[in-house]
Amino acid sequence: MSTTRLEFHPLTYVQERDGVTVGRVDAASFAVLPEDGVALLRRLADGMPVAVAEQWYLRTYGETVDMADFVDAMRELGFVRAEGEPLATPPKVRFRRLGRAAFSPLAWAAYALVIAAAAVAMVSRPELRPQASNVFFVPSLLAVQLGLALCQSPAILWHEWYHLLAARRLGLPTRMRIGRRLYYAVVETELDALLTVPARQRYLPMLAGLLADAVLFGALVLAAAADLSGGLSWAGRLALAVAYTVLLRMSWQFYVFLRTDMYYVATTALGCTNLDEVSRAYLRDRFSWLPWVRRSDWAKGNWSPRDRQLAPWFALITCAGVGVLLVTVALWTAPLIWEFGTRVVTALVDGTPTGPGFWDSVATLLLVAFEIVLLPLLAGRTRRRRAASPSPAPAG
Repeated sequence: MSTTRLEFHPLTYVQERDGVTVGRVDAASFAVLPEDGVALLRRLADGMPVAVAEQWYLRTYGETVDMADFVDAMRELGFVRAEGEPLATPPKVRFRRLGRAAFSPLAWAAYALVIAAAAVAMVSRPELRPQASNVFFVPSLLAVQLGLALCQSPAILWHEWYHLLAARRLGLPTRMRIGRRLYYAVVETELDALLTVPARQRYLPMLAGLLADAVLFGALVLAAAADLSGGLSWAGRLALAVAYTVLLRMSWQFYVFLRTDMYYVATTALGCTNLDEVSRAYLRDRFSWLPWVRRSDWAKGNWSPRDRQLAPWFALITCAGVGVLLVTVALWTAPLIWEFGTRVVTALVDGTPTGPGFWDSVATLLLVAFEIVLLPLLAGRTRRRRAASPSPAPAG
């Protein structure tokens, strides 16, 4: 290794509070390195032989460095070009012009106009204000479930699309993918490429989803307001129903202890890297005397100094947030569940087997049972089957 020169893929360097984020954007590989590690990496990337770089580090910092370990770490991150490997090229970024248009001054004015007009409409017309009863836009509970389910996917896609556009306008190769939460398929936007730009440029891509939700909420309220002249039709009532669910999703973004959009905004502003994990380790360490709590490696964990410093405060926010979450559920979600249950019970008890309300409630209960009982059982069975199946033998 004495005269070895390493070749590197194009790397980005972004100054952070606790070091420098070094990344290879095309491979979505990033690491936070201390200043001395970055200086060493830069010299290796500039073509300095490994042995010469080792001596340079000793002269500059007065201590030795395990070059073999350092180089291995850079290889694992994918920073070092293997022999015969083509040089990485920046991925093509589509929709950049559309992203710029979506956040142009004209677009911001349009967003503000929609939101302000919706606020005025709700002040002047109380029936447009969000309330749990809006969800039941038709008498059929089955139609309510299916209608809202069909509307949720486009609404969530709209949220994620704005995350993507806000990042694409910076030329970052973010993408949307299908993920899974519990047993539901969800659309998620990968924003790892934000680590290649300064922190001040990360906020808008992180907050763009909330902006999209606010605009969608305002547009739905205005659509219902336009339908008020002749009394709300089923379309106007559906708009208010979807608006209520959009507002619920927006409120959830402020539960930072659930790693929501606002969590990433907060950690970026505070200069943290993994505050949630560190805070959970802190809580497990403090409550390890409880029989059901697994002790953490808080004392020996390789946490950043900034995360360690703020972990007790974020742990307090986590505990308080659970209480706020319960209050929100009581005020927003519980009335919805109560109304739903009351309608089902009334239709089953007071209705007759020949009436449409009776069978509508039966079908509704079957759909609910499928979602909260059968789907989890099937998902658990699939996970157990995968865990029990042998791993495929390596090729070659």
